Amino acid sequence: MSVPLQDPAPTLTVRDLHLTLAGRVILTATHLTLAPGELVHLRGENGAGKTTLLRALAGELPCQGVVQLQGHAPGSRPARARTAFISTEPALLDDLTVHENLQFMAAAWNSPHIPILNLAHAFGLAPWLDAWPTELSRGTRQKVALSLALGLGLPLTLLDEPFSTLDTASRDVLRDALQARLHAGGSILLTTHGADLMGLPSRALEISQGELRAAVQAA
Repeated sequence: MSVPLQDPAPTLTVRDLHLTLAGRVILTATHLTLAPGELVHLRGENGAGKTTLLRALAGELPCQGVVQLQGHAPGSRPARARTAFISTEPALLDDLTVHENLQFMAAAWNSPHIPILNLAHAFGLAPWLDAWPTELSRGTRQKVALSLALGLGLPLTLLDEPFSTLDTASRDVLRDALQARLHAGGSILLTTHGADLMGLPSRALEISQGELRAAVQAA
């Protein structure tokens, strides 16, 4: 008799999350799960709370409720070791060259250097590998950060408007990298315009006025 396959344990589980600032609740999320190999598209107007939610899940903002990344709370060392978060203003180490940034982050996360470097080349960063971060345009910094985030191969990847500063060719590279990450069992939560995700299987969640709605739909 065959044993029925069980759904894999979720990478991320959120229940009754709320974030308070100056005594006022600015973000609530009743329920959210993110499975291995799943991409969730977080949608909402500007100021709805998308970035705040991503920062809370990355452990940058304290919140209350149940938030578990493979059994670990956001901001804990095990959770940080499993999470890649790229904001709209990606940070690099300014006293290291681009190539040295890639090598340092690979070593810090105990990950192979080659997948990160391969992504950097796919994004057309070869001419910039010996440059300092202060010499890079915003779009080029974004490509470096995305090479790191997706090349590390971590269980959870959080991306805030990753397509916003990219040219057409780089958008195609990013879609391919997202697809590869999903095929490898990674979980991705991102904000972007729907058209950017063409060809990628995804699930959409709406956030409005700081409230994440439990209802979901295919994107």
